[in-house]
Amino acid sequence: MKEVMIADDSRPMVNMLRYLLESGGYSVTSAQDGDEALMKLRGSRYDALVTDLAMPKMNGIELIRNIRLKDKYLPIVVLSAMETIDTAVEAMREGADDFVRKSTEDLGKTLRFVIERTMERKKEERRLDIYESILPICMHCKKIHHKPDDGNETWVTIEEYFDYKRSGIDFSHGICPECLKKYYS
Repeated sequence: MKEVMIADDSRPMVNMLRYLLESGGYSVTSAQDGDEALMKLRGSRYDALVTDLAMPKMNGIELIRNIRLKDKYLPIVVLSAMETIDTAVEAMREGADDFVRKSTEDLGKTLRFVIERTMERKKEERRLDIYESILPICMHCKKIHHKPDDGNETWVTIEEYFDYKRSGIDFSHGICPECLKKYYS
């Protein structure tokens, strides 16, 4: 069962959202403000967060900002009665994945769709990040496959590769015990 956290200070709204999401097959945990949500998020794993923007102690924007410092993959859906485009844009800039108005007709169906779509998108982002973190190395010469921004793919030494990346890494050469034995004994 997918676990969704709801952060909203309105008890009637939380109860309605809980009913709508649980009837759609989700398990729901709630928090009354951003501080409580952040504390619960640190202690457990959730598949998505639905947050209001206007909450005491820590508002939704601050909550999103704090979450994104540590977790770029948690799907975050903002659910708010504040229906200005500026508010939606600010939430998205801070890291929200989608924005749904509380006044939306058929809120449960809309919210479930948005949560599912957002979870799928975050899953794909994670998959791409994993793929991009793989470093293709030739099994014979140990050169690294490099794709610079100009599109000219090439194979380069490890020193050249990290120089392209401007990593600030300095290299020194040494000999491992196996190679010392193999080449110098």
